[in-house]
Parts: sequence; C-alpha cells; structure tokens
Amino acid sequence: MIVKEIDPIKRINLHLHTNVSDGVLSPLELIRRSQQIGLDLISITDHDTFDAYKQLPEDVSPLRIIPGIEISSHHEGDDVHILAYGYDRHHQQMKELTEMYLAGRRERAIRMISKLRELGVEITLEEVVKVAGSRELIVRPHIAQILVNRGYVSSKNEAFDKYIGNNKPAYSAKPEVGVQEVVKIIHAAGGLAIVAHPGKLTKPAYVDEFVAMGIDGLEVWHPDHYKFEVDEFTNICLKNGLYMTAGSDFHGEQDRHNLFDGVPASEEVLASVNRMWREYSCRAV
Repeated sequence: MIVKEIDPIKRINLHLHTNVSDGVLSPLELIRRSQQIGLDLISITDHDTFDAYKQLPEDVSPLRIIPGIEISSHHEGDDVHILAYGYDRHHQQMKELTEMYLAGRRERAIRMISKLRELGVEITLEEVVKVAGSRELIVRPHIAQILVNRGYVSSKNEAFDKYIGNNKPAYSAKPEVGVQEVVKIIHAAGGLAIVAHPGKLTKPAYVDEFVAMGIDGLEVWHPDHYKFEVDEFTNICLKNGLYMTAGSDFHGEQDRHNLFDGVPASEEVLASVNRMWREYSCRAV
C-alpha cells in the first residue's frame, strides 16, 4: 500500500469500523468516503481482526492510513478495549491472538443461540454468519440484527436490553486476554497500545493502573466523552508523556452519534498524532 507523505495532518479519524467486523461500509467504501471528505489520516480499527487491510488498494494518496485494530481485553473482570496502532499484522503473536478471538466469538455465538432457543427465540448460526462480513467474525450486533430481522425485537438496542446484553438471559462471555498481556503482544508486534474510550471504563482508576502497565496512550476524544473527561485525559497524557488520539467509533450512518467526520481534535491531540505518524512512517520504511 503506497501512501505519499503530505504535512501536516489536520483532519483525522483513528477509530473506524468496516463490515469485516460490525461496521456497514466495506474497507474500499470507507477509504473512498475518507478521501471524499478530505481526511488526512485514518485508522481502520475493526474488532479483533485486521483483515480489512487485505482489501485496501495499493495507492490511497493523499490519504494516509496507520494500521489499527480494536482488541477485546479485560481487567478485574471488566471489559477493556485496547486500540493497537502501527503494529506488524504478520507478527505471530498478533496472528494467534486474532485467530483465538475468531474461534472464540463463533463458539460464543453458538452458546448464545442455544440460550435464545431455550427462551423460545429461534435463530440459526447460518443466519448470523451471513451478516458477519467476509471474516465471519461474529459480534453481538450481528445476533441482534437477526433478532430484528425475525421480528423478535424492534431494534438492536432492544435485543441487547432484553436478550444479549451483559447479564441478560442469553448472554455468554467471549474469551478475553488481560490488558497486561495484550499490551505485551502489541509491543512485541512493534505497535502502540492505546486505551479506547477511557471514559467508558468501569472504574476511572483503571487508567492509572494501565499507565503503570506500560500503555502508550489514551483515546482522548471520543463521542461518549464529556468535555471535562477530554480535559482530564489530555492532562494525564501530558503528565505521563503518553500519546493522544481521537476517533468517532464509526460503524455506519444509521448511528447519528458516532459520525464519520465528527472528530474535533485539539491542537494537543493533533500534535501527538503527527508525532505518532512520523514515528510509524520511520519504522515502516
């Protein structure tokens, strides 16, 4: 993939999903949309897979892309998502991690479909796989979509609230790796480990614990963050010399909250992202 260097980076979105995981746009559609609206730098951060990068055109200039992935993790029993940037997707440990999640998510889907059947809700694995994208990486929104299609619920939110949300009757946990181990694997693959949407962490104190574990940065701006949280995360990063990123967590136009181009990155964030891009570019040469 050829990416021409044009400075500086001003318009970014470093948290985007495609239909390889649970987004709506294909990787190529997402690239074209990024070019149309004039973004300078993006990252495709599908859940637990980097297969979208196999579908990208060779030359995307003047757009720049830093390899990304959103990795599921846990800490003290709570869900934590880690964004990895600039990693080598051919690294053996990264490949093994994504393959583990691919198999684990399929097994979880089978368990959840069985639980739904016990509740009188009949759907099949084949139906879910059809909406799961080219990678067939199954996430809960895929099951929710089938529940909507079958008329069991009126929306995906209702599916989560009634059946498949955490601690709901048909919920089943997916296999996850601890934050410390995920950070270790990302670093071994030459990448940077960034805490995704830290404002959604179960306990705010986890941020300090992750800093001690060697996390490289925080997703400072996210549409779910209040301004005081953005300010707080910015200060934490400045104090600890961490990278700052920003992304809208875009999945599709049906979600008016997580917009494609709605990333008001501050000067501090843009300076950090420019530094991250320069360091990645030097390593990638």
